[in-house]
Amino acid sequence: SLGDFDLRRTQASLQKRRIAQHMASLISDGETILLDGGTTTLEVARQLTGKSLQVVTNSMPIAGLLMNRPDVELIFVGGYVYPRTGVALGELAVAALQHIHVGRLVMGTGGIASNGLFNSNALLVETERQMIRAAERVSVVADSSKFGQRALSHLCPLEAVHELVTDDGVSETWLKDLQMRGIHVEVASTKTSPNAAGQMMESVSR
Repeated sequence: SLGDFDLRRTQASLQKRRIAQHMASLISDGETILLDGGTTTLEVARQLTGKSLQVVTNSMPIAGLLMNRPDVELIFVGGYVYPRTGVALGELAVAALQHIHVGRLVMGTGGIASNGLFNSNALLVETERQMIRAAERVSVVADSSKFGQRALSHLCPLEAVHELVTDDGVSETWLKDLQMRGIHVEVASTKTSPNAAGQMMESVSR
Protein backbone atom coordinates (compact mmCIF):
# COMPACT_ATOMS: atom_id res chain seq x y z
CA SER A 1 0.00 0.00 0.00
CA LEU A 2 0.98 3.66 -0.28
CA GLY A 3 1.15 3.88 3.49
CA ASP A 4 3.57 0.95 3.63
CA PHE A 5 5.67 2.54 0.87
CA ASP A 6 5.87 5.83 2.78
CA LEU A 7 6.88 3.97 5.93
CA ARG A 8 9.63 2.10 4.08
CA ARG A 9 10.87 5.32 2.49
CA THR A 10 10.96 7.07 5.88
CA GLN A 11 12.82 4.12 7.40
CA ALA A 12 15.35 4.11 4.54
CA SER A 13 15.92 7.84 5.04
CA LEU A 14 16.49 7.29 8.76
CA GLN A 15 18.94 4.48 8.05
CA LYS A 16 20.95 6.64 5.66
CA ARG A 17 21.03 9.54 8.11
CA ARG A 18 22.28 7.37 10.98
CA ILE A 19 24.86 5.69 8.76
CA ALA A 20 26.07 9.10 7.57
CA GLN A 21 26.25 10.47 11.11
CA HIS A 22 28.40 7.56 12.20
CA MET A 23 30.63 7.67 9.13
CA ALA A 24 31.22 11.39 9.71
CA SER A 25 32.16 10.68 13.34
CA LEU A 26 34.95 8.38 12.12
CA ILE A 27 36.55 11.12 10.00
CA SER A 28 39.20 13.10 11.86
CA ASP A 29 40.04 16.77 11.65
CA GLY A 30 42.74 17.37 9.04
CA GLU A 31 41.99 14.31 6.89
CA THR A 32 42.08 14.28 3.11
CA ILE A 33 39.01 12.39 1.91
CA LEU A 34 37.44 11.46 -1.40
CA LEU A 35 33.63 11.52 -1.42
CA ASP A 36 31.96 9.55 -4.19
CA GLY A 37 28.57 10.72 -5.41
CA GLY A 38 25.37 9.28 -3.94
CA THR A 39 22.54 9.99 -1.53
CA THR A 40 24.29 8.52 1.51
CA THR A 41 27.62 10.20 0.79
CA LEU A 42 25.77 13.50 0.31
CA GLU A 43 24.36 13.01 3.80
CA VAL A 44 27.89 12.29 5.07
CA ALA A 45 28.98 15.64 3.60
CA ARG A 46 26.14 17.35 5.49
CA GLN A 47 27.40 15.84 8.74
CA LEU A 48 31.01 17.04 8.32
CA THR A 49 30.53 20.17 10.38
CA GLY A 50 33.30 21.72 12.44
CA LYS A 51 36.12 19.75 10.83
CA SER A 52 38.99 21.15 8.79
CA LEU A 53 39.26 18.85 5.78
CA GLN A 54 40.56 18.47 2.26
CA VAL A 55 37.66 17.01 0.27
CA VAL A 56 37.92 15.62 -3.25
CA THR A 57 34.63 14.77 -4.96
CA ASN A 58 33.12 13.99 -8.34
CA SER A 59 29.65 14.98 -7.12
CA MET A 60 28.18 18.36 -8.05
CA PRO A 61 25.62 18.17 -5.19
CA ILE A 62 28.40 17.50 -2.66
CA ALA A 63 30.60 20.23 -4.16
CA GLY A 64 27.68 22.67 -4.00
CA LEU A 65 27.13 21.81 -0.35
CA LEU A 66 30.77 22.25 0.66
CA MET A 67 32.06 25.00 -1.66
CA ASN A 68 31.32 27.87 0.74
CA ARG A 69 32.58 26.11 3.85
CA PRO A 70 35.67 28.01 5.11
CA ASP A 71 37.00 24.91 6.88
CA VAL A 72 36.91 22.74 3.73
CA GLU A 73 39.48 22.82 0.93
CA LEU A 74 37.47 21.49 -2.00
CA ILE A 75 38.82 19.78 -5.11
CA PHE A 76 36.31 18.88 -7.81
CA VAL A 77 36.95 16.02 -10.23
CA GLY A 78 35.57 16.84 -13.67
CA GLY A 79 34.35 14.63 -16.49
CA TYR A 80 31.12 13.60 -18.17
CA VAL A 81 28.32 14.61 -15.80
CA TYR A 82 25.64 11.95 -15.46
CA PRO A 83 22.34 13.83 -15.78
CA ARG A 84 20.23 12.32 -12.99
CA THR A 85 22.86 12.38 -10.28
CA GLY A 86 25.21 15.26 -11.13
CA VAL A 87 28.21 12.94 -10.79
CA ALA A 88 31.29 13.29 -13.02
CA LEU A 89 32.52 10.01 -14.46
CA GLY A 90 34.19 8.41 -17.46
CA GLU A 91 37.64 8.83 -19.02
CA LEU A 92 38.21 12.45 -17.96
CA ALA A 93 37.30 11.70 -14.36
CA VAL A 94 39.53 8.63 -14.33
CA ALA A 95 42.43 10.66 -15.76
CA ALA A 96 42.02 13.34 -13.09
CA LEU A 97 41.87 10.77 -10.30
CA GLN A 98 45.16 9.22 -11.46
CA HIS A 99 46.92 12.33 -10.10
CA ILE A 100 45.21 12.24 -6.70
CA HIS A 101 46.09 10.45 -3.46
CA VAL A 102 43.81 10.52 -0.41
CA GLY A 103 43.79 8.94 3.02
CA ARG A 104 40.20 7.76 2.80
CA LEU A 105 37.56 7.10 0.16
CA VAL A 106 33.92 7.20 1.29
CA MET A 107 31.63 5.53 -1.22
CA GLY A 108 28.20 3.97 -1.52
CA THR A 109 27.28 0.89 -3.51
CA GLY A 110 24.38 -0.52 -5.48
CA GLY A 111 24.73 -3.97 -3.97
CA ILE A 112 26.87 -6.18 -1.74
CA ALA A 113 27.23 -9.87 -2.57
CA SER A 114 29.64 -12.62 -1.57
CA ASN A 115 31.79 -11.86 -4.61
CA GLY A 116 32.00 -8.11 -4.01
CA LEU A 117 30.43 -4.71 -4.55
CA PHE A 118 28.20 -3.82 -7.50
CA ASN A 119 26.84 -0.70 -9.18
CA SER A 120 24.37 -0.19 -12.00
CA ASN A 121 26.42 2.15 -14.21
CA ALA A 122 29.48 0.78 -16.02
CA LEU A 123 31.05 4.25 -16.41
CA LEU A 124 30.59 4.87 -12.70
CA VAL A 125 32.25 1.56 -11.86
CA GLU A 126 35.25 2.49 -14.02
CA THR A 127 35.57 5.78 -12.13
CA GLU A 128 35.10 4.17 -8.72
CA ARG A 129 37.83 1.62 -9.42
CA GLN A 130 40.25 4.49 -9.91
CA MET A 131 38.96 6.06 -6.68
CA ILE A 132 39.81 2.84 -4.85
CA ARG A 133 43.33 2.92 -6.31
CA ALA A 134 43.73 6.54 -5.16
CA ALA A 135 42.86 5.84 -1.51
CA GLU A 136 44.78 4.33 1.38
CA ARG A 137 41.52 3.32 3.08
CA VAL A 138 38.17 2.42 1.50
CA SER A 139 35.09 3.13 3.64
CA VAL A 140 31.72 1.95 2.31
CA VAL A 141 28.39 3.33 3.52
CA ALA A 142 25.45 1.04 2.73
CA ASP A 143 22.09 0.38 4.34
CA SER A 144 21.15 -3.21 5.15
CA SER A 145 18.87 -3.55 2.11
CA LYS A 146 21.98 -3.61 -0.13
CA PHE A 147 23.23 -6.91 1.29
CA GLY A 148 22.65 -9.90 -0.96
CA GLN A 149 21.93 -7.62 -3.93
CA ARG A 150 23.76 -7.44 -7.25
CA ALA A 151 23.62 -4.76 -9.92
CA LEU A 152 24.77 -4.61 -13.55
CA SER A 153 28.51 -4.11 -13.04
CA HIS A 154 30.91 -5.73 -10.59
CA LEU A 155 33.05 -3.07 -8.90
CA CYS A 156 35.53 -4.87 -6.66
CA PRO A 157 35.95 -7.86 -4.33
CA LEU A 158 34.90 -7.40 -0.71
CA GLU A 159 38.56 -7.63 0.30
CA ALA A 160 39.16 -4.20 -1.30
CA VAL A 161 37.02 -2.69 1.48
CA HIS A 162 38.66 -1.74 4.78
CA GLU A 163 35.61 -0.43 6.61
CA LEU A 164 31.84 -0.68 6.17
CA VAL A 165 29.18 1.34 8.00
CA THR A 166 25.64 -0.02 7.87
CA ASP A 167 22.46 -0.10 9.97
CA ASP A 168 21.20 -2.60 12.52
CA GLY A 169 19.07 -4.44 9.97
CA VAL A 170 22.14 -6.34 8.75
CA SER A 171 22.06 -10.07 9.52
CA GLU A 172 24.44 -11.89 11.86
CA THR A 173 25.36 -14.13 8.94
CA TRP A 174 26.65 -11.17 6.97
CA LEU A 175 28.49 -9.75 9.98
CA LYS A 176 30.30 -13.07 10.50
CA ASP A 177 31.14 -13.32 6.79
CA LEU A 178 32.62 -9.82 6.77
CA GLN A 179 34.57 -10.57 9.94
CA MET A 180 36.05 -13.66 8.30
CA ARG A 181 37.20 -11.45 5.42
CA GLY A 182 38.90 -9.02 7.80
CA ILE A 183 36.57 -6.07 7.19
CA HIS A 184 35.93 -3.58 9.98
CA VAL A 185 32.16 -3.09 10.32
CA GLU A 186 30.32 -0.45 12.31
CA VAL A 187 26.57 -0.80 12.85
CA ALA A 188 24.53 2.36 13.32
CA SER A 189 21.46 2.01 15.52
CA THR A 190 18.11 3.12 14.09
CA LYS A 191 16.32 2.63 17.40
CA THR A 192 17.43 5.78 19.22
CA SER A 193 16.87 9.51 18.89
CA PRO A 194 18.20 10.95 15.59
CA ASN A 195 20.25 13.47 17.57
CA ALA A 196 21.78 10.92 19.92
CA ALA A 197 25.39 11.00 18.82
CA GLY A 198 27.39 7.88 19.43
CA GLN A 199 24.44 5.52 19.75
CA MET A 200 26.27 3.08 17.53
CA MET A 201 27.73 -0.37 18.01
CA GLU A 202 31.07 -1.56 16.71
CA SER A 203 30.49 -5.10 15.49
CA VAL A 204 33.63 -6.49 13.91
CA SER A 205 37.08 -5.12 13.34
CA ARG A 206 39.94 -5.40 10.95
